[in-house]
Amino acid sequence: MTNIHDQVTNFISHDVSIRRGLSRGFINTRALASYIHRCLGLSGSLDAVISSIRRYKTDDTKEEVKSLYSRIAAAKVSSRSRMASFLFKKDMDVRKGLIKLYDKIDFSRSDILRILEVNQFIKIVVDDENRQMVEKFFSDKDIIARDTKLGEISLIYTEDVIETPGVFAALASELALNNISIRDGMICGSEHIFILKERDLMKALECLHSIARWGEKAT
Repeated sequence: MTNIHDQVTNFISHDVSIRRGLSRGFINTRALASYIHRCLGLSGSLDAVISSIRRYKTDDTKEEVKSLYSRIAAAKVSSRSRMASFLFKKDMDVRKGLIKLYDKIDFSRSDILRILEVNQFIKIVVDDENRQMVEKFFSDKDIIARDTKLGEISLIYTEDVIETPGVFAALASELALNNISIRDGMICGSEHIFILKERDLMKALECLHSIARWGEKAT
């Protein structure tokens, strides 16, 4: 019985669409149990699977999801298009180029420069107007990869969400359900940014609008 419960819990935890359906209360428990029983090839009874699903559907889980979506619904959403990214290996030449580039970016006229850094690489995202400037300050040997025709979605929350678990994951999951790939993402203070392909921008905004509608109902 315990083994079945663990398998069912793990199955649900790894399926975003099932978790979302359970939290919103529109999944038929017996039908879901039959589906999980078949997918996992369980030897136990269907009733054991149903019991495990009901144990997963706690009020705490529902309230947590409602809280996340309510925060998203209250966020101010904006978008940009015509952007590009450049991936660099971290070295001194790249560092010097970044200093020069940063000095030339005019934030007063809404120029964009996003800098993402990991252990081995640095990626920058700029608006198309500044692509040539990037190529001026960095040689072809510095640039590992380019990505063009990008868009950006920004969410500014009414409160700092850094200490709120699951906000980033909730948005990423919803976009994934709509077959939207996130190229890059970052969160700083109360602002949350996704970088994606320009062709997916409108679909992503529609997805966020749907989240907001549900979040408003949850408040």
